[in-house]
Amino acid sequence: MAQFEADAYGEEVCKVLSSQIKDSKVLVTGVTPGSIGGEAVIQISCRAPALLVLAGRNSQALQELDRTIKLETPNVQTRLLVIDLSSQESVHKAAVEVKSYPETLDILINSARVMASLFSLTKDGLELQFGTNHIGHFLFTNLVLEEILRRGASGTRVANVSSLGHKREPIRFDDYKFEEGKVYDKWQAYGQSKTANMFYSVSLAERLGDKGVEAFSLYPGRIVTRLVKYLTNEDWLNSRWRHPDGTLNNDPKFNWTTQSQGAAKLIVAAYEPKMSDNNGSYLACNAVRNDEAADYALDPQNAEKLWILSEDLVDQKFFK
Repeated sequence: MAQFEADAYGEEVCKVLSSQIKDSKVLVTGVTPGSIGGEAVIQISCRAPALLVLAGRNSQALQELDRTIKLETPNVQTRLLVIDLSSQESVHKAAVEVKSYPETLDILINSARVMASLFSLTKDGLELQFGTNHIGHFLFTNLVLEEILRRGASGTRVANVSSLGHKREPIRFDDYKFEEGKVYDKWQAYGQSKTANMFYSVSLAERLGDKGVEAFSLYPGRIVTRLVKYLTNEDWLNSRWRHPDGTLNNDPKFNWTTQSQGAAKLIVAAYEPKMSDNNGSYLACNAVRNDEAADYALDPQNAEKLWILSEDLVDQKFFK
């Protein structure tokens, strides 16, 4: 039986997991005010972590969130890390900074993401959603894990925020850039990137599980955040998320959750010790839900195929 209900709030999850959070050293990407990553770090900060690294591409947003945290918990040690996951140059720079920390991280929560954007390429020539949501995290996390393992640390956990949207598209191994945008569908592109997050978790568990690394992917629930900035009125209506009058559709099947409930799922994936026996799994509703994943999304052979492709795209081999 799962320890937490599907609709648990971040506050109650942190209370139960307070002994795991206390003295932990955690880095969370995509932490802006109004994001589930931002809400997660606010909740974690109240349970005495040893270090809380706020990672995002906008330094002003990071400073704003840091001020919010310090108003409630002035003694918590925070560190701000500017990283643009769509730029491999920025990722390398941020990784160098993290590797210079005297502390060794215990937890990495990869929460940053782009959703349903118009077709564009990253500075490295990758489709934006795939390049940001997967490749950016793949490169950054692997670079940081190399240093963690070099220091001889064990018990590191990586939580990769995926989505129910992974069911929209597997990995397009032969055409991950949608014919350079000619056949681009923003939802299929988002789905591909979220499948990639799941494959990455499978691969980390397979490659580094014997070294004490645990990795999980998770569906945080359907939440209205700044992530929806690319959605048009037509998107909202076609998805039936909104009524024609503009109000949200409260049909229970849409499973709308609050910021705190979404953050709870990140925190469970990052800290719940009972998950350790299911390394590489997909979580939803605060529990292992591999049976609810698309058939292709946890396949180890395709996960390995994506790992090799990802190494080619960042021009670097890891953990051989």
